[in-house]
Amino acid sequence: MNHNLPINQIAAETANQNAVISVSISFILAMLPHFLHLPLWVSGLVLFTLIWRIAQTYDVVKAFPKWLLIIMVIIGGISVFAQFWTVVGRDPGLALLTVMTAFKFLETRTHRDILILIFLCYFLLTTHFLFGQSIAIALYMIAILIVITSTLITINQRDDSIPVLTRFKVASKLLGLSIPLMIILFILVPRIPGPLWGLSGEQRGGITGLSESMTPGSISNLITNNEVAFRVQFEGEIPPQEKLYWRGPVMAKFDGRSWSRTESGITLRRELKILPNPTRYTVTLEPHGKPWLFGLDIPALIPQSAILTDEYQLLSKKPVNDLQRYSMSSQLNYQLAPDENLEYLMISSEYPEQRNPQTLALGKQWARELTDGVDIANKALQMFRNQEYIYTLQPPLLGQHSSDDFLFQTRRGFCEHYASSFTLLMRAAGIPARVVTGYQGGELNEVGNYLIVRQSDAHAWAEIWLEGKGWIRVDPTAAVSPDRIENGLDQALSDDLSSFKFSARSPLLRSLLFKWDSLKYNWNDLILNYDHRKQARFLRDLDLGIQSWGDMVIALVIALASITSGYWLFSWYRERPLSPPEYEKIMNQLLKKLKRAGFTRKPSEHVYEFLQRMQTEKQYSDSHLEQIFNAYSRIKYANGYQKQNILDRFRKMVSEWVPVKLPK
Repeated sequence: MNHNLPINQIAAETANQNAVISVSISFILAMLPHFLHLPLWVSGLVLFTLIWRIAQTYDVVKAFPKWLLIIMVIIGGISVFAQFWTVVGRDPGLALLTVMTAFKFLETRTHRDILILIFLCYFLLTTHFLFGQSIAIALYMIAILIVITSTLITINQRDDSIPVLTRFKVASKLLGLSIPLMIILFILVPRIPGPLWGLSGEQRGGITGLSESMTPGSISNLITNNEVAFRVQFEGEIPPQEKLYWRGPVMAKFDGRSWSRTESGITLRRELKILPNPTRYTVTLEPHGKPWLFGLDIPALIPQSAILTDEYQLLSKKPVNDLQRYSMSSQLNYQLAPDENLEYLMISSEYPEQRNPQTLALGKQWARELTDGVDIANKALQMFRNQEYIYTLQPPLLGQHSSDDFLFQTRRGFCEHYASSFTLLMRAAGIPARVVTGYQGGELNEVGNYLIVRQSDAHAWAEIWLEGKGWIRVDPTAAVSPDRIENGLDQALSDDLSSFKFSARSPLLRSLLFKWDSLKYNWNDLILNYDHRKQARFLRDLDLGIQSWGDMVIALVIALASITSGYWLFSWYRERPLSPPEYEKIMNQLLKKLKRAGFTRKPSEHVYEFLQRMQTEKQYSDSHLEQIFNAYSRIKYANGYQKQNILDRFRKMVSEWVPVKLPK
């Protein structure tokens, strides 16, 4: 005997035209910023698959053959691997996910396929945080999240007649209801020290402004870059512009044209003596893919996650691939390494004898004429100050002997030209010298009272070592263009450069730009920089007894349960049966009297139907009851009859009514 039950397969619901078009639009909007990051062939593939699937919806083309789709999927995966030589990581992972989602459109047939594509759109939308976490990205993601959710609502309702505005309102309401949950999760989910994922220096390539080497023209190329390098909040007064030297890579090796860092400058951390009255400040550093941090000369206290080299360069223990915020303390008046070791002084005195012969000859001549290192340095500065040297963003190209070409022919250069030539002159004169790159100055945001340092503030200067005095900063740019150091780049290059600074704009535009930058600064501080330390400090300030991860988990469960219960109570309150109007309460009193008299009204029965049934079935006749029913009908359906005096009369009629005895 066969006990197997027959199984009837339910036909899959076919995706309709509007569903395919809606999810295609959602996919394009979710992917739009990624087209800047994806290879061109991936973007072309996305457009091809969407156009084909929409054309198929309108019966312009046939369904894509499955055997060909399988071949294209294999080719797509191999192509991604050939492009990146891996499928693991941010860029190859995004490319592979995009290619496979595009091919999913070609095989979409059913309602289930459409739902899978919608969820893929949600996932692709979250990947934007891998490329940027700015306010603009967050706002864009919120807008597209509403679009995708409205598409999901339409598909699940299977009703194309729902107005677009109604869909957006419902989606926005759902997103609004999720905001308290998001806030609780943001505050209470335990933060793991460090980022959840790391991005390699190659992935951050092109973001950094300063590199490990410096050649003529390398820094002047940054002047057209208005990107923020870092922002600085001072505890007290902001030092004057000429004191704002933000120390970066220090370069002591010279090959005749380029300067580069030394091997010895990357591991040693000096013990620092904390001097009185240091300048205290907090730096919010934008990602740049390199290990160096920036601080004023010279650090007195450094962050826990940093080391200080023997060249007093501040380094992070790993590349700065994410926004970093650290507190610093610096000494602006200092004596730096008067007991420098001999090996490093020898490195700082080397130069190729076969390159830049005129520069070397001039430096050696000064050494014969002058015995004091300060006098030799002043000789070079007087040359820049008194002779026809021009500070310009567009210097002529230099040849193999770059310092000779600059000092004796073109005499037009930017800060790196002056710093490089000055340092070589000092070495030729027997004075140890090195080039320091970093940033100089900054722009005060009057709204947030903090300093904005941009890539366009990149600068190069020199340091010379003198017996008994140590390393002394000498900025040759200050000799040829004092305005650059005292008033900023705008004043020094007014003819060469259109200002990027907010302060040079109209008062209204300047105010708006400062407010926007202040908003970004607070976003970075409160949202992006909300790490485990800031979380612990915030929860401690709440004084709720949350001190460990276990406490946070318990608080998280309680908070989520409370919000969920609140939503349930609010929903119940809105959907609860409304209290009946006063005239219905009065009518219910009459119905109870009728029920005791043996007349029961059916649930869906109108009062006149009820009265007619009483008269027909029971042969019941009562003119007083008819008047009550007529009054009830007028109060319920006619305008102007729900006044209190009428309701009082109606209540009196009901209370005075007595059932008429039925004839025997």
